[in-house]
Amino acid sequence: MALTYSIDEIFELQKIETPFRGIFESAIPFLNTRHNLVHTFIVYQYALLLLEREPGSREVALPACILHDVGWSTIPEDKQLTAFGPNGKDTVLRKKHEVEGAAIANQILRKLGYDKSLIPDILKIIDGHDTTREARSSEDAITKDSDKLFRLSALGYRIDAERFQENLQNRARYLREKMDVWFLTRAGKELARHELEMRNREIQER
Repeated sequence: MALTYSIDEIFELQKIETPFRGIFESAIPFLNTRHNLVHTFIVYQYALLLLEREPGSREVALPACILHDVGWSTIPEDKQLTAFGPNGKDTVLRKKHEVEGAAIANQILRKLGYDKSLIPDILKIIDGHDTTREARSSEDAITKDSDKLFRLSALGYRIDAERFQENLQNRARYLREKMDVWFLTRAGKELARHELEMRNREIQER
């Protein structure tokens, strides 16, 4: 089915707040790989939920969530699966997408005239969102948790099962094993458990 929505209608449907629409619009050309456009929309939605229950600056966390994966646009598509997921062992490429992403994000934010005092904190989150495990700030924790929650979302769950060639039951088992390792905030852990319960229920109903 052809896409019939305008970008403004999509932003309205996805509840992209006006102050962050310009960032999202500027990011779109860098999100046309690895399902990153839909990934970023979903990550943004989880970040909104977490920010309702966890401390953190929206002006830092939300741009970081929108821009965290723009660096994948610099990685050849045939190499991407070597750098993330259950079999992603290429730490050089994984780090490259963070470094390149921070550079792209810096250009976008400065071109838009975003608050210069906040840009370094946003870039620090992007440059390390996958390669550092501990949260370096509350906004970093929210970004990390929102990023991981995508994998438990209804759509993200199926996207990952397909690209990693796993059946849904094995995917659920993998996510259950990662539950206590991945999530850094109380709200993130609670939401992750709820989402996994929903995915398990959906499997049983199939």
